[in-house]
Amino acid sequence: MKLKTTCVALLALASAAASAAEAPTLKSVSEAFFAEQAKASPSWATSMGWHQYDAKLDDVSRAAHAATEKRLVAVAQKVQALDESKMTQVEKDDKAIFLAWLGGQLAEEKVVQMWRRNPDQYVGLGLSAINALVTRSFAPQSERIKLVIARENALPKMLKDAEGLLSDVPPVYIDMALENLEGAVSFLKVNIPDAFPEVTDPKLKAELAASTAKAVAAFEHYKAFLEKLKPNAHGEFALGRQKFMGLLAADMIDATPEQVLAAGEAQLAKDRAAFDEVSKQIDPAHPENAFDDIGADHPAIKDLIPTARDQLAGLRKFIEDHHIITLPYQLMPEVRETPDFQRAFVFGEMDWPGPFETKATESYYYITPPDAKDSPEEQEKFMRLWNRPLLQNLSVHEALPGHFTQGLYLKAHQDWSMIRKAIQSYTATEGWAHYTEQMMLDEGLSAGSAPARLAQLSDALLRDCRLVDSIKMHVQGMSLDDAVKTMKDRCAVPDAEAFKEARRGVEDPGYFSYTVGKLEILKLRDDVKAKEGANFSLQSFHDRFLGAGLVPVNIIRREILGSDGPSL
Repeated sequence: MKLKTTCVALLALASAAASAAEAPTLKSVSEAFFAEQAKASPSWATSMGWHQYDAKLDDVSRAAHAATEKRLVAVAQKVQALDESKMTQVEKDDKAIFLAWLGGQLAEEKVVQMWRRNPDQYVGLGLSAINALVTRSFAPQSERIKLVIARENALPKMLKDAEGLLSDVPPVYIDMALENLEGAVSFLKVNIPDAFPEVTDPKLKAELAASTAKAVAAFEHYKAFLEKLKPNAHGEFALGRQKFMGLLAADMIDATPEQVLAAGEAQLAKDRAAFDEVSKQIDPAHPENAFDDIGADHPAIKDLIPTARDQLAGLRKFIEDHHIITLPYQLMPEVRETPDFQRAFVFGEMDWPGPFETKATESYYYITPPDAKDSPEEQEKFMRLWNRPLLQNLSVHEALPGHFTQGLYLKAHQDWSMIRKAIQSYTATEGWAHYTEQMMLDEGLSAGSAPARLAQLSDALLRDCRLVDSIKMHVQGMSLDDAVKTMKDRCAVPDAEAFKEARRGVEDPGYFSYTVGKLEILKLRDDVKAKEGANFSLQSFHDRFLGAGLVPVNIIRREILGSDGPSL
């Protein structure tokens, strides 16, 4: 009997041990979810640096959306059920990040439903899915050309499915889609045929020509569909207060739209007063012309890219000499002219590798030159926008210590969970880059130069108006025309850019994140200073901030200060 009892006890212990070993953890649940996510969204997987689904294109059918919603609900329930008693604080924070993000994804699927209302979403999906296979050399050209062929062949079905989904479409969304379709078709016609010069196989070249023609025809058919749809399109773009609250919650912003708007209005007033004061320093007689005055200090067209490279070298030296932040690697982005097909909507941009990319790990800093077909007068007007102060401010934002530096920290922290690598907070990502523009000048960059400060304040005002326009359009019912007027009258945005900037907000209400993130970081820095007193170090603060990941600022606040608190 004793032997039998012992055996039963041992079997029970073994069974308990096996159950414990198989018990779900945040790591196992999240990694299983992202594996399913990669399979369901091949274009997202490619952007993340996972390449097992590169030959496929996303299924956008109603059945696929229903499956996505079911998957999101299931994983959210699993995560909520996880016992926190044995989790570290970082794991608890990861759980909070994941649940907030899942909530945002569910809100999109069930409530906001841009997939049903925004035709431009499918133009971007098709274009980016193909472009990602062209721009990054993660495999030989002989392999990547086959992947492009496969995705181009899948494009007609994806766009046809999109046509069946679209309803309640705002006319402005159709306008944006039609404009971006021009760039998509141009990319396929002009860039794809010459994208793989190392491939000499005539069969592959013929297959690429055929698939590209099929993809072009699909985009043109989609264009005709949208043109037919537009006369009867009467959807409203405004989210409304409740949906906007969900947008804030997904990024863990603990404030109401009204509180965010009040903070944005206060910052706008502060930045406008500073802008006007600096304008008087530059041009006392005609301060309204000050921004145009600094435009004369620009490089020649042929020197635009070399000037940007030289500025990056100067920024890195300033960062090191002034102990701004620890740079994990002595790497620099490759400065290139923006690809032709992107020039209509990209002025300057950082393109870094996905967090899980292991081969094509280069970062590209794209800068758009004037159109060679333009007249000398038009080219000069364009180059005045590339004045040295504005170019430097953009380089701070996009590269050092802005987005490129964020990428260096992502590369350096292989210890981060998949949640911290895969989920990037809009507010933390853009807020940091925007914060660095002001911080670098405050720390002595350009030695108090009025033109440098004016360029920084000009970009700050633009971001302030993005915040104001976003909330007023989506929560308070402000018209697009009035949003354009706000850009021009209150934030000194040139007429040519004001409409584009305001209109971006109808499709991207989250572009309030630049100013919100900057304000959250400034408040966190002040709170850390107050706590640490004489022991406070700006470099240490910045190292800890980026060392936490591109996660919501409230999580970074918790991990630096050890407690929660108001972020604005």
